[in-house]
Amino acid sequence: MTTTNSYAKRILATLQARQERMQWEAFIVEMLQKLELSEKERTQAIKRYEALGRHVATKMGIANTDTHVFVQGSMRTQTTVSPRGSQKFDLDIVVKMTGPKVHGIRDSEQFFQNFGSALKGVPDAGDPVAKRRCWRLNYPGEPFYFDVTPALPDSRSMGITTDLRVRDPDTQWSPSNPEEFANWFCNIANKRFVFHRGLVETFIKADTQVAPIPVTPVGIDDILRRGVQLIKLHRDNYYWNLPDARKDAKPISVILVTLAGHAYNHMVTHEQTAYSSPIEVLLELVDRMPRGIATDGRSYRVSNPALSTENFADRWNSDGGLRAREFKIWQQQLRTDLEALFTEEYSKKSEARIRSVFGQYGVDAWKASMPSPLQGLLAAVPGQQQANPTTVRPQGSKNTLA
Repeated sequence: MTTTNSYAKRILATLQARQERMQWEAFIVEMLQKLELSEKERTQAIKRYEALGRHVATKMGIANTDTHVFVQGSMRTQTTVSPRGSQKFDLDIVVKMTGPKVHGIRDSEQFFQNFGSALKGVPDAGDPVAKRRCWRLNYPGEPFYFDVTPALPDSRSMGITTDLRVRDPDTQWSPSNPEEFANWFCNIANKRFVFHRGLVETFIKADTQVAPIPVTPVGIDDILRRGVQLIKLHRDNYYWNLPDARKDAKPISVILVTLAGHAYNHMVTHEQTAYSSPIEVLLELVDRMPRGIATDGRSYRVSNPALSTENFADRWNSDGGLRAREFKIWQQQLRTDLEALFTEEYSKKSEARIRSVFGQYGVDAWKASMPSPLQGLLAAVPGQQQANPTTVRPQGSKNTLA
């Protein structure tokens, strides 16, 4: 049986010796709590999301029961992080259409254009803008935009299926299964170690026309989701000021989510008693991520765990090794930054060190935590008698929906 390596154990020992482990865990929860979409903004986004499905069904002449609207990607897995600077928050949406009206469609381009026309007139959304596989609704005046992907059953049957096909300008159609992938990740994320088995249920009603946006609070005990958030936060901060060529080659989120999911699943399945805290699991998870990349030294593969024919790392095989090198450089920097973050004394932490992992919002939260010993924050840490989990908000950062 594999056990945690010296990297994670060494850092955890340092935190334990200074009695700062729970303080750091509390800081992470509080920081992510502060950096989220306001309740008013969240309500508005949900209102827009629900209205979209009704509008599309009417315009396309498709029955409401044949139009299924749901969020995908980080919104569905609840691993969203906010955009930086003046960028808007993006909500990825799939509109899956079934029934006799769309049965037998072969031309992906005509289907895609017809869908774009149907998006015209969505209240307050602005004109739809075509992207590679989706249409963007910018919603001027709102802090978010929607990327809306039209999809048909991949089986080309009239039945209900999670295997989809979406427009691809190069190959006509491309297979997709965002629901199955999200379910794979969420099932793993809901597994718990012996040291803390407080389950956090994520309820997603797949039997409704417009599936509700997941809003279940995500705490520090939800280690995989929190870990993916911090991983993506670090990636975004790391690449923010780098040249465009390197930004374009940065690790994409679906690869990070997949690698983290595989690592966590192996750990929680085979090493139930090997860990004693969320931070230790996070450190070990980061260290193991490269193990999920299959390579013979020339080509790379990160398979979609819910669709084995899809390789999330296919672009790694046609760029002269650029993306593979970027992943290695970034992942090593993440290990270095986390080690430095957790081995320096909390009270002596530099702003630059905090910013390298959590960004400016993290710096602000860290400064706010310094006047007191974080007694209020510790109330949010699992295992504390005074804990009130309902006060721990969903993850993310400013302008985060999930």
